[in-house]
Amino acid sequence: MLPPKLGAALYRAVARIPGVTIVDDSQDAAGRAGIAVAREDAGTRTECIFARDTLEYLGQRKIQVQDTKWLKKGALLKTSAIFARGIVDKLGERPGGTS
Repeated sequence: MLPPKLGAALYRAVARIPGVTIVDDSQDAAGRAGIAVAREDAGTRTECIFARDTLEYLGQRKIQVQDTKWLKKGALLKTSAIFARGIVDKLGERPGGTS
């Protein structure tokens, strides 16, 4: 968890790394639209998705970008969505005081 301005600066810096691209139209597992910082590797593209207006991290998805014997280009391989986050004092604790 980062303060919004620091998070936005970090995402902009990551986007400048060689091989990293911006995907203007991405979606998390909950269907929320956003922009993504992406990197391709071994025929797949991993996207870290952020809310367009706040740059809050929404989730991730992995997409096949090359046809293979078993997978077609465009196949969704993995997706996730973040709905809540919190800070705890110790490993294993959950926000709200439960373990």
